[in-house]
This record gives sequence, C-alpha cells and structure tokens, in this order.
Amino acid sequence: MKKGLKISLAIIIASLMVLLSCISVFAESDLTVNKKVKASKGDTVTYTLKLGDCSDKLEGIQMYVFYDKDYLEIDSQSLIFPELSGAVSNSNFSDGIAFNWTSVTDLVSFKETKTLMTVDFKVKKAGKVNITYFVTEMYGNDMTYFKDYTFTNDISVNGKNIVKGEPPILSEDSELNNKYQGSLVNYADGKGEKNGSGKNHIAVTGVTTLPSKSASDSVTDVTKDEQTPVATIVMILGIILVIVAIIIVVILRNHFVKKADDTETLENGKTDETSEDGREEDTVKTEE
Repeated sequence: MKKGLKISLAIIIASLMVLLSCISVFAESDLTVNKKVKASKGDTVTYTLKLGDCSDKLEGIQMYVFYDKDYLEIDSQSLIFPELSGAVSNSNFSDGIAFNWTSVTDLVSFKETKTLMTVDFKVKKAGKVNITYFVTEMYGNDMTYFKDYTFTNDISVNGKNIVKGEPPILSEDSELNNKYQGSLVNYADGKGEKNGSGKNHIAVTGVTTLPSKSASDSVTDVTKDEQTPVATIVMILGIILVIVAIIIVVILRNHFVKKADDTETLENGKTDETSEDGREEDTVKTEE
C-alpha cells in the first residue's frame, strides 16, 4: 500500500514539474503586439499603415508611429512609403518613427485604399506592446486639413498576415499627443470627422486625450500581467492532470486498503479453521 502511494505521489510531482516548465516556456517566448498578434523572440513583425476614402488629393502629411524600443528593434532599411516619392523620415527618432511629405506639383490620390508606409521590427523579448500612430498634419491643395479619410493597418509575423484591414491603434499618450498635435483631428476609429460614426468615433487630440500614460504604462511584462491564452490552456490542463492524479491516488488507496482487509480476513479465517481443527482433535482424543 505504501509503495503504491509513493509511486502515485511521484507521478503527481513529476507532472507538476512538467506543467511549470511548459508555462515558463510559453510565458517567456511570446510578445503580444496590438492585443491580437503573437510573436516570439527573433521573429519579424511587419507593420503596414494604409490610407483611403480621401475625397481630395494629398498634398502634404506629417505623422508619427510610436513603439517601445525595449521590445521591438526597427529595421530602418525596411521603412518605405510606396506612394510618397521623396518622403523624409527619421527611424532613429526618440519617440519612434517620424516622417513628412509634401508636393505642390505631384499630389497623390488616396480615394482608394493604398499603402502609406510599411516597416519591419525584430522582436527582442516577451511582453506586451502597442504600435500606435498620430497624425499632425494631412491636407490637400487648399491647405486645409482632411475631414474624410480612413486609416487601416495590416500586421504580419514572418510574412504570415495576422491582422488585415483593421483600424490601427491611435496613440493614447497625452504627453506625446500634446507634443505633436497639429491641425488634423485624429479619431479612435481611424476615420475623419465627416465619414466616421459610431461609438468608436471619438476625437483624440493633444488637449482632450485620455489620462496621461508613460511609455512604461503601455508595455507590460507577461510575468506581471495576465497569462497568455496558451499559458492559460496549459494551466487548465495542469489542473485537470492534478485532479486525475488525485483520483488515481484515492482509487489506489482504496484498492490497497480493500486488498489488505481481504488478506486480513483470509488470514483470520485460516486461523479460525486451524483452531476448530485443533478442538476437534482434542475431542477425539478425549473420547478415546
């Protein structure tokens, strides 16, 4: 009985060790980008920002893309602006990526959705991070800011598209937004003030942004935040494994207890038979 219990306990301990190692591996290997994209250390994350639904042709634009350099390393050579010939950019900008473009002769139509910019990042470590944007100026030949537009983004990992055609995440850092606020009104749904509607069509400006957040607030280590879905699944499986192991221990214990009781009963029966036989022999001798 004791031997069986020891074996069962050893199985439980070994299972828990495997479970903990699995959770550790999953927790240390994933970077969550923009809440939906999972990537591992060394993976290439491609961020593509697109623009469309503009009634006027674009004459000039100035905007910023923010990310956390502790988690993502930019590939400066990958930064391109397919439709904006002569765009000036700074990928070593302290807050992220800054770029501007203007042309009074070669205006560009973004009535149909086109790629505004694309850039690659290398994942440095696990955690959670958002790649966000903020537009300072965007205007046509009348030099007034655009009131109808739609920003969308695509995000891929190692060439595999994970997010496609969804509204990009607008910067919610009031310090940065105050710093770079221009004439354009940015909206949380990525649309302009004329063509946007619904509960997510909320203006986010340098004056009326959400409560201030530091750069560290927008990035959280997985060890300090909620478990990733994979780790949660592993924990659930681990709990099930422990419950099954406990059931096995109880079954084995009952089995060994029953076996011991049966053995004891059998031995007691043999003892009684022996005693009965002895009494019969004594009776026979007495009669003789």
